[in-house]
Amino acid sequence: MVAPATQASRDEGPSAALVGRARLAYFTPTHDHPTLADRKATFILTTAGLLTTVLLFFLTSIQSLIDHRPFLISVSFVGGLVLLGTLLLIAARWAFMGYVLSMPAMPPSLAYFRNIAGLERERYVESMLELDHNTALRAVLDYNYSVACQAAAKFRFVNRALRILKYAIPLWMLLLLVIAVWGK
Repeated sequence: MVAPATQASRDEGPSAALVGRARLAYFTPTHDHPTLADRKATFILTTAGLLTTVLLFFLTSIQSLIDHRPFLISVSFVGGLVLLGTLLLIAARWAFMGYVLSMPAMPPSLAYFRNIAGLERERYVESMLELDHNTALRAVLDYNYSVACQAAAKFRFVNRALRILKYAIPLWMLLLLVIAVWGK
């Protein structure tokens, strides 16, 4: 728990307030979150691929089930396969959209790697040495905000994909059970 500000800390002046703001801005861990969303997106993409691959492994049993079973069972099974394929494609699309989502627009600053990479080394050093603390603090705040917005958007896409997988995985298990019971 953070202790309330005392009179002594209020009397330290504007430098104490600046240090507090700077500490919060410079050490806010926003940079980890887009990577965490990307990990979840790759998990979803991998899961969709594995579910499809396992079903393809039983392709001869699937063909036998469709060709040699009563029409109602065959049509129901094909409908389940189509539904599963659709769910997996939608989940993969949402996950991929989250994975490739780029950083939102932000003002040019030396806190963003693309702006740094666009400068020659000497110009970068000159620009960095010319910065005052308030300008540097503003650049970090802009960067933190853009990264946080990117992470939030990535997690929205990934969470949509996870909600779809919540239905796709039980359907996949049901289809495998049908293959085990009635295939071949």
